[in-house]
Amino acid sequence: MAVGLPWFFLCLFALHGALGYSKTSLEEKIENFEKKLELMYDIVTEITSENGDLKTRLKALEDLVIEGKHCRNRQREPLRESGNSNAAQLTFPHRTNSSNNQRNKIIDERKITESDIKNNISLERKRKDYVTILPSTSTPSVIAFHAYLSKDSSGPLGAHHILQFDVVPLNRGNGYNVFDGIFIVPATGTYVFTWSFMSEGHGRVDTQLMKNADIIGTRYADSLFSTVWDFATGTVVTEVNQGDHVYVRLGLASTRRVRSIPESRTTFSGWLLS
Repeated sequence: MAVGLPWFFLCLFALHGALGYSKTSLEEKIENFEKKLELMYDIVTEITSENGDLKTRLKALEDLVIEGKHCRNRQREPLRESGNSNAAQLTFPHRTNSSNNQRNKIIDERKITESDIKNNISLERKRKDYVTILPSTSTPSVIAFHAYLSKDSSGPLGAHHILQFDVVPLNRGNGYNVFDGIFIVPATGTYVFTWSFMSEGHGRVDTQLMKNADIIGTRYADSLFSTVWDFATGTVVTEVNQGDHVYVRLGLASTRRVRSIPESRTTFSGWLLS
């Protein structure tokens, strides 16, 4: 009996060590699997994000190509005579990546950067502006537009910031562009332009009505030393030429937000008198 007990405890100790080793090994394997899963999750997340970016860029490119085809079909002869071959071309340089990761290399070799898209959007806009100022064979019978901000600005806006009135209930003559807030005059004549805006308490909004690079009207709403909102409206009657750009911008950086609520909208309107 005295000999059997030491052997029993020795076997128990050996068994405990073996079980402990197995438990530790299992925990290490689980930890390794968790690390691999986290790595795979990061890779899947990255691929999903890149796939979304590629879809967005592809959609922008398709829109540019479709719009370019429409513009060329409408103004094919004037564009050919202009001699501006760049205006009808959309070139997108490819970038390569020297990384050893083959997957990233394949993606980067076909990647179109955001700056490339912005540059070509700018090129396309210039070409559209060129088409816009070409002599028109007919003048719309009615030219008038009305637009307003659907919500407050996100915060103080910088000097010379162009207000982009994003809701357009009326756009006869298709002169107002909702994407940049600029009215491109469809026909030469005498126009009326009016704009209204609001500053919140302890804020000030200084605005300028612009014709190309010229200031043709100013107005400001001042609540800098008051908790009450201030509201202002400006109206200008002026001669403009076909192709002129008319828009509302900030003369100085705003203090706090530019307000636009259902009860009091910040608006921009214009119409042809004669």
